[in-house]
This record gives sequence, structure tokens and C-alpha cells, in this order.
Amino acid sequence: MSEESNESQPGTGGIRPDLWSRTYQIGVVVRDIEQAAAFYERLGIGPFEEGPSAHTLVRKIYGKDAPDVAVKGLIAQMGNIEFELLQPVAGKGIQAEFLERHGEGIVHLCAYTDDIDRDIADLTGLGHEVISYGEVSDGGRFAYFETREVGGVVLELFQPGETFT
Repeated sequence: MSEESNESQPGTGGIRPDLWSRTYQIGVVVRDIEQAAAFYERLGIGPFEEGPSAHTLVRKIYGKDAPDVAVKGLIAQMGNIEFELLQPVAGKGIQAEFLERHGEGIVHLCAYTDDIDRDIADLTGLGHEVISYGEVSDGGRFAYFETREVGGVVLELFQPGETFT
């Protein structure tokens, strides 16, 4: 990959052309995470293990501190894709909002980034606000962007820390 591919490009609307090339995760909101994990394990998906959701130290929803929001998360590999189950357990986060409006289902697609600050600036510059932001105990950070306008799916970026990669 050339150095240029990591830079924002005017021809791509202000984002770097490879921004979503490291998409690795599908996030699914469920009401009962244990029941959902057992269901998918019967289908051969799993085993599931705890993901970074339970280790979020700082969380902002629509730009406001949201220390009351809590989400359980379990992850399993499906080939090259990470399958994440998310159960809202407290507060009014993005997952609880999705569950209330739509029921269970796919809430987000996530890609790795090596510079979340740059990518937040680029995407907010295009009018896609950060609707959820978090900092994980290992130094990782994530941002969910308002991209539900078409297809109802949130796009998320994750800059890994030391543990959750």
C-alpha cells in the first residue's frame, strides 16, 4: 500500500480511498445474548468470547457523556469476518435505540483504522456525525457514524489497542 492511499483524497469526497477496505465485523443487536450465542453455535458459528464492549471506559452518545450506557458483547470468527452480538443492558445507547425501533438485527459494519482522529474529521466533514464514541480499557477507540440514511446500517471505525484487535 502506498503512502498516498492513507491520505484523504479530494476525488473521493474527502476520505481516503481505502477507508473501508479493512472492514472486518458485522454487529447484530439481540435481546438475549446468551440465547443468541447458543442459537448461532448450533449453526456452527462460534465459539463466542467476550468482546471489547464490556471494557468501554469512556462512552459518548450523540456527543454527550453516557456513563450509564452499558452493552454486553460477544464475538466469534466466521472466516475473515468477526460476528459480534450486542445486547444493550443499561442506558440509551445506539444499540438500545436500534432494538427499540427495529427489533433484533444487523446494526453496524466495522472497519479497522490506524488514525481514528483523521477519519472522524474526514467523515464529519462530509456531514456524518459521530453518534457513538468510546475508549476501551486497552487504549482502543471506536466511533459509530450517522450513516443510517441509506440501508439503515451504521458504519463504525475501530482503532485497536493492545488487547482487542
